[in-house]
Amino acid sequence: MDMVRSMGLVAVVLLAWLWIAHPRTPEGIRTVEWQPVAHAVAAVAAYEVLAPPEALGWPATSARVEPQPDGTVIWRVGFLDPEQDYAALLQRGVLPEQSVGTARDWVAQETRQGEAAGTVEIGGQTWTRLEAAPAPDERRSLVMDQAGTVTVVTGSAGWNELEHLAGSLRPVTQG
Repeated sequence: MDMVRSMGLVAVVLLAWLWIAHPRTPEGIRTVEWQPVAHAVAAVAAYEVLAPPEALGWPATSARVEPQPDGTVIWRVGFLDPEQDYAALLQRGVLPEQSVGTARDWVAQETRQGEAAGTVEIGGQTWTRLEAAPAPDERRSLVMDQAGTVTVVTGSAGWNELEHLAGSLRPVTQG
């Protein structure tokens, strides 16, 4: 009987070690190749397309280009950070003069009506922090407007991860 108890204890310790020591990945999460999308939009966009380097190492869960009726192009890519929280990069090209309100509306929609929470310098650029209501998830956003091109880094990831993503952004070269 002592041998059975000992084997049971070894099994419990082994299961605990497997649970703690080995990282778990969410099942059913599909990853995508986002770099071809970034290069494709860089070839046609009328603005400087920004993207993180491949060395970021975060798995991408979505990437797409969205032509808009006003002639602008939106591109977006979503990632899971090392803690499995969501972080996305979105860019919208220079809006026509009559669409200034559209840019504000778009940022409000993408940030879930985020309220300004100060500014932060990242990579020599000034980003505005926006915080949204905590339901259904905590939404933090960083927004930068450069010569009319709006860049948004947003998600449920923490400020450090969002700032890391924003700081990693570099112009995408065609080719």
